Amino acid sequence: MLVEPSDAVMVQHDYLDLLSGERVEDVAANTYDVMEYLDTHRLVGEMDTRESSETLTYHGHCHQKSVKKDHHAVGALRRAGYEVDPLDSGCCGMAGSFGYEAEHTSMSDAIGDVLFEQVAESDGDRVVAPGASCRTQLGDRDADAERPPTPVEMLARSVRSP
Repeated sequence: MLVEPSDAVMVQHDYLDLLSGERVEDVAANTYDVMEYLDTHRLVGEMDTRESSETLTYHGHCHQKSVKKDHHAVGALRRAGYEVDPLDSGCCGMAGSFGYEAEHTSMSDAIGDVLFEQVAESDGDRVVAPGASCRTQLGDRDADAERPPTPVEMLARSVRSP
C-alpha cells in the first residue's frame, strides 16, 4: 500500500501499538510512502530520467525523521539525477494546524526562522519538502517564493516523456 509520508509512519508503526495480529503486522510491513517504495526497491534507476544541473535543498518530514526514513526521498532524487543537500533540520514549526493557531504563531515563527536560516545557508537552487505543513511554512517565508514542490513532483519533472 502506497500512502502519504505521515500516513505511512502511522500504519508502519503507530497501528502496531493500537492493534495486534499477523494481518496488522503484514499490512505494516507492506506499507510504504511512495519515495520509500521507489528507493527501497531501486526503481528510480529503471526510469528514463534526464540529468539535472539543479541542486535541491531537502527538508524532510518530521514523521519520517522520527523513524529514520527521510533518507529515501534523498536517495531517489539523487538517482533521478539531482544533486541534493539534505538539511539536518528539525520541525518546520507548523506541525499541522499548530502554526495557524493564534496562541502558537510566535513559537511557530521562531521555529521556522531556524529552518529558514538553514535554507539560506544551503547551496540549493530549490527547496523540496514532502510535508504539506512544511511546504506552507517554507512558502510563506518569502511572499515572492513559490510553494516548495514535493519530492514526487521533482521526480516527475525528471522523467523523460515517452
